[in-house]
Amino acid sequence: MKRTRFGLIGFAAAFMVSLASCAPSSSSTGAVNSNELRFTIISPQGAPAASLARYGKSEKLTLAQAQQVRAAFTSAESDFIIFDSVNGLKLAGDNYRLARMVTFGNLYVISTGNDDDGVMDDEDNIFSYGEGLVPDMAFKKVYPEIIPDNYGAQVSDTSPVLLSGTFEGQEVDYVVSSYPPIFAAMNNANKKTDLSVYSNVAEEFGEKYDTDGFPQAGLFIKKSLEENDTLKADLTSFLNQFDKDIEDLVNGASEAVKLLGEYGSVEEQADRFGFNANVLKGVQKTNALAFLAADKNPSLAGYDVFKSEFGFPITEDLLSSYYPDNA
Repeated sequence: MKRTRFGLIGFAAAFMVSLASCAPSSSSTGAVNSNELRFTIISPQGAPAASLARYGKSEKLTLAQAQQVRAAFTSAESDFIIFDSVNGLKLAGDNYRLARMVTFGNLYVISTGNDDDGVMDDEDNIFSYGEGLVPDMAFKKVYPEIIPDNYGAQVSDTSPVLLSGTFEGQEVDYVVSSYPPIFAAMNNANKKTDLSVYSNVAEEFGEKYDTDGFPQAGLFIKKSLEENDTLKADLTSFLNQFDKDIEDLVNGASEAVKLLGEYGSVEEQADRFGFNANVLKGVQKTNALAFLAADKNPSLAGYDVFKSEFGFPITEDLLSSYYPDNA
């Protein structure tokens, strides 16, 4: 009999960081510091935050829980938002447009070693994260007969389950999670689980639907900002640097690892970003975080399969004028 599903209550944010509501100045003199963040931006901790490593010390960068990032679409105070792309497009309204697809398919089923027969089915206790978000939708497309028993609000909530193999006092057989928490847990000498990769959901999805994965995090720009011609040079500069940082992440993350190391201790790095430089270095040897270079961003037509399978609400009107022209 299927277990009753309990929604995991998201942890309350320890503090709220106010986001400046006014547009940044468009004037500049002299050389621009590439580590200076000139626009306000909010992102979840975890994989997408790696793209913002150079701005770790900036007060204009907020790294928060998913609920707080979701709320930013309504308040419209942030210049940029990184969020689950499907839900971000649904929340964009008249306020935001998609400027970049940031990550494309970082999702795995991890066995804790608790399942006696080693075959995942609906009788197993399965823990996942982000109910209703892209990873959850992708998992259910690949495993339509299986419904996770419990959910965390965000990927970091899978970490203690990966390490202990339990949730609310019950053994967990499988955890649906993403890197970097998977890497950190597998390399934790104090874990009480025998962790192994049961399946690569992105690969399974790709084989089923003939894609290279599925869209995850997207970078959204405030519509009023992109329509302000006086900010065009500053926005182009920011996005060019963002593209360079994504390229670095795709190709081993040497610069991002260096920048994280300069931020502070490994504990401070993890508290700010949700992971530390050592973890990032390990996972990005093979681009396990599935970052997507600007020239690999799909064209509008390239999203067609996701419209049918995810209800991906992409239209030309929701693409920013700064979105890469890869048609």
